[in-house]
Formats: sequence, structure tokens, C-alpha cells
Amino acid sequence: MKERLISLAVKVLGATSKPQIRGLESYEEYKSSGKGAVLCLWHGKMLFPLYFFRKRGIRPIISRHRDGEILARVSTLLGYRPIRGSSTRFGGTALTEAVRALHRGEDVVFAADGPRGPLHRLKMGCLYAAARTGTGIFIGSYASRPSKKMRSWDRFNLFPPFSKVIMEIKGPFFIPPEADLENWREIIERQLRKLDEKLEAEVSGKVHQKLG
Repeated sequence: MKERLISLAVKVLGATSKPQIRGLESYEEYKSSGKGAVLCLWHGKMLFPLYFFRKRGIRPIISRHRDGEILARVSTLLGYRPIRGSSTRFGGTALTEAVRALHRGEDVVFAADGPRGPLHRLKMGCLYAAARTGTGIFIGSYASRPSKKMRSWDRFNLFPPFSKVIMEIKGPFFIPPEADLENWREIIERQLRKLDEKLEAEVSGKVHQKLG
């Protein structure tokens, strides 16, 4: 019952929002080739994407911790197909299944700094999966007005009905198979941080520098 109420709340918040979506064309053009994609989002910026990408059969990696159980059930009700387990253990079953899913042309969502942080510190799992499969990485974030940041480690972003929401997707980034993943971790983390900061500044009305 709890999971159904949460999934309904996600649908209501998304349906009543006033969204502006950017960068979707590059993602859809990439997907038209039948390739899988790696989607990287901050753990605290999952709410609107959870609504927007529903019913597409996308494969989010969700931990087997107790908190992950509810999220897995909610995401299933919204049309996702969760992969359960760790996205950071290179020999783990979740990452292995993610690689297989990408080879099949499915999309896999990684909580870039999840499941337990540190905040906005990119984990290696998404990079490893992309390099192993040759698939493109798309980063994404959103900001809303009004919004409320929870006091959790991820500063989870909530927004009430009828909020203005700006979501932007950027990519694809391609990682060569023999690339230095630490170097790429810094690149992708920096791009995702800048994207998130730009959107937050925009909805707050502050002047921001152009995303590089």
C-alpha cells in the first residue's frame, strides 16, 4: 500500500508540474540507433526523472539495503525494471547485469553519488559499465521552484504540485575501453556538478556562467 501511495504521489507531482526539458533531442537521436545508454543522476535529484522516464523499461540500479526495497517496488509500479545490488563492486552481480543490459540495448540508471554518498562524489560503476560496453553516458539534473531540500545526506529535492521544473540532459560522453577511469571520473563529475549548479542558479534567478 505504501509503495502505491508513493508512486501515485510521484505521478501527481510530475503531472501537475510545469516542466521545461532540455537536451532530450540528443538522447532520443542516440536511442534511435538501438544502443543502450548509461544515465547518471545525483541521488538527490531523482524525483522528477523518476516521473519523466517512467514506462520505458529502463533499468535503475537499486541497492539491496532496506531503504532500497521500497524504491524498487515504487519504480516497478512506474514501469521500471530494477537491477538490485551494488553498482560499485566491479565483480558484483548488479554491475554484471547492467553490462549485459547495455549490450542488449537497454538503458541503465546509476545514482551517480549513491546509494550513500558522499554528496556529489561520482562513483566508478557508471564509468566502468560505459567503458566495458562502448555505450554513451548521459548526465542529467533538474531544479525546481519552489523546492525543498531534505536534511538527508543527498539533500533530496522535493517540490510541491504546480512547481516550475527545469530538467536538462547532456551527452553522450564516450569512454574508450582502456581509458583512465579516474580521469574520466573527474570529467563527468565536474560536468554533472556544473549542470546542477547552473539549473539551481537559473530557477533561483541568480546570474550564472555558461556551462562549459
